[in-house]
Amino acid sequence: MLDQEDTENSVQTGIRNLVFRLYDRAVDLIILGVIPLMLIALVFAFTEAIIGTTHMLPLLHSVASDDTVSPDEVALRMLVARVLDVVILIELFNTFMEYARTRHIRLSKLLDVTIVFALRETLIKLYAQNFSSTDIIALCVVVIVLVIARSIATRFSQDHDLSKRPLKK
Repeated sequence: MLDQEDTENSVQTGIRNLVFRLYDRAVDLIILGVIPLMLIALVFAFTEAIIGTTHMLPLLHSVASDDTVSPDEVALRMLVARVLDVVILIELFNTFMEYARTRHIRLSKLLDVTIVFALRETLIKLYAQNFSSTDIIALCVVVIVLVIARSIATRFSQDHDLSKRPLKK
């Protein structure tokens, strides 16, 4: 009777291990498939920023003396948004690559991406001069809360705790 239970447990353990191995391999294959897609997306975003810059350069001239918005200002705002989009993509892809390497996502990395995104929104609204005071205050509060959360996450992370321990001889 005991041998039959051991055999059943052994079979269940074997099936469980097989399922976990299949899952791990499937995740590895998906990660390997996503990495080239991320690189392509990053190249397209960078190329779009470069093309936007080259199209904007011939249009550069002094800003009109009146308070109207010139086409140059609109193009420059779009260029700033594109460059900030590239920075966000880089941060997001760095977070994904860290997960691909370690199978672990640090909270501080996710907060970094979110902070960069919130700062992007704040800068775009400020630069476009298209904002209400409530919007800017809300975005600034979000950034401050995220920075505080990141500081706390860094302070209490396992890596931070390990770096303060004395080395064993």
